[in-house]
Order: sequence, then structure tokens, then C-alpha cells
Amino acid sequence: MYTIFGGELKIRRFCLRINKAEARHNASDRFLDTRMLNLFMKSFFPPLAVLTFCLTSISALADWPQWRGPERNGTASAKSALPDTFAEDYELTKRWETSDEIPSDHYGGHGSVIAAEGMVYLSLVWHQDEPTETRKIDSDVLSTLGYRGVRSIGEETVKAMEHERLNLSRRLRGAALDEWAQNWVETNLDKKTQLSLGSWVVGRFKKGKAAIPLSVYDTLQTVSKKEFANQSEVEAWVNAQGFDPVVRDQIIKAIPATKKVANDVILCLSGEDGSVIWRFETGGKPSGRGSSSTPCFAEGKVIAALSENIYCVDAKTGDEIWRAPLEGKSGPASSPLVSGDTVFIQQNRLTAFDLATGEERWSNTEIKGANASPAIWNGTVLCNSQKEFFGVDAVTGETQWKRPGGGDATPVVSGDHVIVTSKIDGKNLVAYQLSEAGPEELWAQAFLARRYGSSPIVFEDAVYHLGSERHLCLDLKSGKILWERKAQSSISSPLLVGGKLLVYENRGGFISVIAARKDEYEQLARTKVGALYCASPALVGKDLFFRTAKSVSSLRFE
Repeated sequence: MYTIFGGELKIRRFCLRINKAEARHNASDRFLDTRMLNLFMKSFFPPLAVLTFCLTSISALADWPQWRGPERNGTASAKSALPDTFAEDYELTKRWETSDEIPSDHYGGHGSVIAAEGMVYLSLVWHQDEPTETRKIDSDVLSTLGYRGVRSIGEETVKAMEHERLNLSRRLRGAALDEWAQNWVETNLDKKTQLSLGSWVVGRFKKGKAAIPLSVYDTLQTVSKKEFANQSEVEAWVNAQGFDPVVRDQIIKAIPATKKVANDVILCLSGEDGSVIWRFETGGKPSGRGSSSTPCFAEGKVIAALSENIYCVDAKTGDEIWRAPLEGKSGPASSPLVSGDTVFIQQNRLTAFDLATGEERWSNTEIKGANASPAIWNGTVLCNSQKEFFGVDAVTGETQWKRPGGGDATPVVSGDHVIVTSKIDGKNLVAYQLSEAGPEELWAQAFLARRYGSSPIVFEDAVYHLGSERHLCLDLKSGKILWERKAQSSISSPLLVGGKLLVYENRGGFISVIAARKDEYEQLARTKVGALYCASPALVGKDLFFRTAKSVSSLRFE
């Protein structure tokens, strides 16, 4: 995969020559020094703006072969084209929807689909409930019982909250209680905590004395890893704690008589009708909705990171080529990046695997987190770690530099600029100027949001952040806000096609088409899709491919 402006045919021929030469190298020389190659490119094609150059051609430019599209920046091929105008009642044409249920969320994660060479691919850790004699009071049970971590509130505030809850006036009901609870939240919690826990606190006040005491959650967590032999044993333990009878009954009701089992699955669907072409399936480990990785198509292979392993399978047959253990985190959400003959994945460490064999080449343990996906620039792997933004040498795995950043979004490269979405206060959107000496911060913008997981778009010297409950456009060089609107878009990453932005709204219920213009905000169309809102769509030509809560579907722009 490579990203360029112009000179495509010459570069394709040059790629072919380099790949043939590289094949003759021994194992230690297989990874060509990308930085040297870029120096050659700049001298060989001086008019070109070379953004990223990788020896492996991931797919035809018209496809959507990996997370965030052909160039990993959310931009669809120029061969994709939306209508120039949209009627007021515009609707997408439904092409197909898979007939068999494909689970999501806790049972199948939020990974996105990709599309390449007429096929649509999806990888997921496929969970099912299986009857069992044993019982557990695990995190799922705690979630069912309404548990939330309260460390961010502070011990004294928690005490005050629980005191108020237990001593509410009986005359405080309905709308009056709602208003009182909201005022308490706004008075006692900071803005960030209001976003993450405000509604939960209001809910506890509305339940009054019926809310489960926080001390009960603490007690339940002491056995969160214990496996009870049967229902009688777990009930005996619950009864021995001396919980209030109402609370005791809630706990026993929440403990399931089933356990989750899981298989690692990769699906290949026909892009024409959604029929299953092949299904790769092997034993996996339950890993919940945290397993939300999007697969990658490269060199006729599909690479997918699932519960305990990263797999490489033949794209035409689904036959396994290799598998390698994921030792950093079970079920990462990070999506594999293929560059040259190497696969990169963040799994609470950044790891590089050989594309041909699956052999681990190196691992960088400074890179924490497993939700963000890596990008690449001039032989440097760009990683949003948990608390910092890193540059790592793609050949050696050594850290080259680190800067303020950190979060769940994928860095977006445009020329020698990179845009990073971050959880750091005051630097929630940061622009860096890239160079061989390391990145220089150009500007940073602050905004308060519950989530910062949506990756931005760069187009014609403007940065578009369509997430964090806002639609925001900024000048690429200065960071000046050009327009901003409140919007019900949070996690899913948008895409760009022909000067138009596509973004989910209302938890995936709708997709909006917005003009990618710096001078004004203009919504061109808004139509129903019913998508899985945490995942992101893929676009090939006029065809949109996306996940719903229970299927994969395709709609067409006509």
C-alpha cells in the first residue's frame, strides 16, 4: 500500500522491481529501509507529495482493504462516487443483508468490515452461552447489577452521595426528584465526571434505598475470579454475607446458569449478494466486546487479530496459512497494519510479525493499550499509546520519540502532518509536523467529551473531527475552528469520498452526508441505515458495506 499524488504508474513499476529484488534477499534483509526508499522517491519524483510508501500493495485502490480504507486515513478511492445532489427524502437502495445472525457487542464485538476483490470480510470472537453446573459472579454479573467504578468521584463525595440517597425526603418524587438529582450532580461532580458517571448517580438517587449499596459491590468483587461448583454453593455464599433480602434476591437472579464459550471466526461474504463464500473457525477464548479488531487484506491474504491469536488465512479459500499467539492482551480491538512484509498490531505492546510466516520479529513494551490501531510514515510506526503518542522504528522496534497524546483513535497522516485524537486534558485534538528529527506540535484543541475514539479526516488543508458528540472543522495549519456543531456522533470513525463526509448519527440509526467544506457546515443528506454504531462502514464504488447489531448489510448510493 502506498499513498501518493500523481505518478501512479511509474511508482507501481518501481514497486514491482523493488519487490522482485527484495524476494532475493535473505531473511535478515527482507524489510527494506523505508526511509531510504522515501529519499529515493523524493529525488526520483520531485513534484510528488509522497505521504507513505509501503512495498506491499494491500489491494486495488477502489477497494476498502483495511481499517480506515485503502490509505488508512478514512478516504475512499476516487473511483467511489456519491450523487452530486440528494432529494429531501433521499434513501439508500438496499442490496442485501445476511440471513444468518452474526452477533455483536458482548457476543461479537464491534469490529468493522473490509471489502477487497469483490468480497467482504469480517472477523469476530463469536461468543455463545452454554449450560453449566458451575457459577460465577464475574464482571458481567456486576454490570447487570448496575456496578460502576467510582474512583473518579472521590471518597468524600461518594460518602455524601450515599448519605443523600439514604435520606431522601419521601415527598421528593417524579420530576422534582429528577431536577434535584441533576442539580446535585452539577454541584458536586466536575464536568468530566458528570459525563462519565452523572446519569449513573442520578439513577441511584431515583432508586433511593432500593439501590444496591456500594459496599455490596466491593464484597462481590472479592469472588469475581472464583468458580462455584453449583447453584447451591453460590447461593450459600451469598446468603452467608448477610445482605438485605431484596439485594440478595437481585444478586442470585443475576447469576446465569450458563457460561460463555467462544470461537475465533473469519467470514468471507460475496460482495454481490452477501452469501457466505467461506467461514474460518477455530477454538477461541471468551474476551467480550473488547475484541473489536478489523481484519486486513494484503497479498491475497486476510490477517485477523482475535481472542488469543493473530491469524493469516488465504483470502480465496479461508485455509489457514499461519497463526501466532497474542501475548499482550486477549482479544485486542487494535486492527492489523501491513507494511512491506510485516504485520503490526497493538496488544498492550506493539508487535511486528512476518507476513509470510507469522514469526514475531520484535515487540515494544513501551506501547500500552490495545484499542488504537497503528499507522505508518516514512518507516516509522505511529502509535497512540494509553498516555502518549509514539514513533517506533518499523525495522528494529526501537522507540524513536514520544509526544503528548494517547487514546483509542488511529493517528491520521496527511503529507508530513499527523493528527492525533487524545484523552489528555487540553490536547484532545493535536496536530504535529513530521520530520526525520521527530514531530513538532503545531496546535492543540481542547474539548470535553465522554469518548475520544473517533479518528479524524484530513482534506484540503482542513481537519474534520466528527465524533465526541460534535462535528468540528479546523484549519490544518493553524488549528483555528472554522465551524462546530453539536451532533450525536461519538465512537464510529467517518469516511470521505469525493469531497463528501459520511458519518453515523443517533447510535448508527442514520448516516449523514456532509459537505467537506471549510467555509460552512452543510448537511447534504441524512438517511436511515440501522448500523452497529461503534463500527465504521466501508465504501467501494457506490456500495456501502456495514455491520448491524445482528448482520452485515449493503446499501447503494443511487
